Amino acid sequence: MFVPLSIVVAGLVIAGAIVFSNDGEDATAPTNTGDPLAAEQPTIEPISEEDHVLGNPDAEVVIYEHSDFECPFCARFHPTMERIIAEYGDQVAWVYRHFPLDQIHPDARPAAEASECVADLAGNQAFWDYSKLLFDGMPASLTPENLRANAESLGVNGDEFQTCFAEGRFAEKVEAQYQSALVFAQSDPQFGTPYSVAVTKDGTQVVIPGAQPYEVVKQVVDTLLADAE
Repeated sequence: MFVPLSIVVAGLVIAGAIVFSNDGEDATAPTNTGDPLAAEQPTIEPISEEDHVLGNPDAEVVIYEHSDFECPFCARFHPTMERIIAEYGDQVAWVYRHFPLDQIHPDARPAAEASECVADLAGNQAFWDYSKLLFDGMPASLTPENLRANAESLGVNGDEFQTCFAEGRFAEKVEAQYQSALVFAQSDPQFGTPYSVAVTKDGTQVVIPGAQPYEVVKQVVDTLLADAE
């Protein structure tokens, strides 16, 4: 559901947006940094017990990020979202959903499944800690050996992790999140990873496409929070 506030937020984002170049990365990697309201979007699926949430699940603003562990722009965006959560406390929550771009990032889907094994074996916070390790160390962190080593560094039993990973225990979950995000990919020509949707309790949605800088995400959050008062 889009309301006039969304248009105001879009204007703020456009005014403050910084367009990133590839910086020498694969030219096929997503470089989305455009208009947050290029087209009306589907309604995001609300938080469920399947999700990984950082922050207050009952926050006024929830930012749902569709991401890929092999995407350099996702790695760039990750610290931005960490800073947003640290600054806003209980007012904002961050939900991570998998969207591995298999054709250009072959290591993304195995990493996504590995992260789910870590979460299953060590809990939600371990998922976030593991995600940070993967992004900070990519691409070396995405090898099978390092997927296990990074899990073990967080106290996860290596053999249990390997069994989970080898069995593909969470392949269906990763695929389900991928399929869920396809409705956004099909409706918005700007879709690429990272692709985030900020949602308020009253149902207002604002798209944050690409690796927007902290200042742009902050503008979106501040405007949504001000409207909720």
